[in-house]
Amino acid sequence: MNIAFFDIDGTLATGTSVPASAAAALARMRDNGDLVFICTGRARAYVEANFGDYADGFVCSNGRTAFMGSNALVDAPLTADQITRFTSALDSVDAGYAFFGERDAWYGGNEKYRPIAEPVLQLGHLPRLEDPTVIHAYNFDIYFDDAAHRERAAHALGNECLVNPHGPHPSADVTVIGADKGDAVRGVAAALGVSLENTYAFGDGINDLSMLVAAGHGIAMGNAVDELKAAAEFVTTNIDDDGVANGLAHYGLA
Repeated sequence: MNIAFFDIDGTLATGTSVPASAAAALARMRDNGDLVFICTGRARAYVEANFGDYADGFVCSNGRTAFMGSNALVDAPLTADQITRFTSALDSVDAGYAFFGERDAWYGGNEKYRPIAEPVLQLGHLPRLEDPTVIHAYNFDIYFDDAAHRERAAHALGNECLVNPHGPHPSADVTVIGADKGDAVRGVAAALGVSLENTYAFGDGINDLSMLVAAGHGIAMGNAVDELKAAAEFVTTNIDDDGVANGLAHYGLA
């Protein structure tokens, strides 16, 4: 049995739109008895609502949680100390931020970014994050004015965090070092008894680097950042040029 892991934004989908060729290829792979896992920085509620029909399992929050049906395969929430430090750092540069649990989310920082955050997250009105020590969260997004503001926020967060911009959108997801997509790939494979040689990872962003390195076979999209292409075993075509389907076909998986 094989497992293929797919990032969402820029890899499997644009927004919530999955190319027809990718949807068909994933269906063929699953029909062959292999498993499809989505592996994303997005929170569980968002992923299940928009992509639940495409996969057998899900890695969410940049690798801090993974599940298949009702079975938790990875569970590594942020600590209260981490959340407190990160919110203080982001407040110091007047950024906005949203922290995510499995099904809950909280908004903090500059309120002017709330109208940007809420429509994208599709979780309705986010309650204000009043006490960082009492929430159960796995990861967070940040919101900012421009690239320079984003860099100030990344600098304030320090080397413990990897900031992954969402293209031209004034937001980014954050991977907290210590649990990432690569750790989740290894954890899921071990939990399901699948050799890493039989794992495949598709991505386009810098936060996908850890999973491409961890998987037996790392595939970068044609539209991926250069760092990811350099680390990949295979570079497929762009997302809008049948990239997922072509990548799976290259390995005889669909």
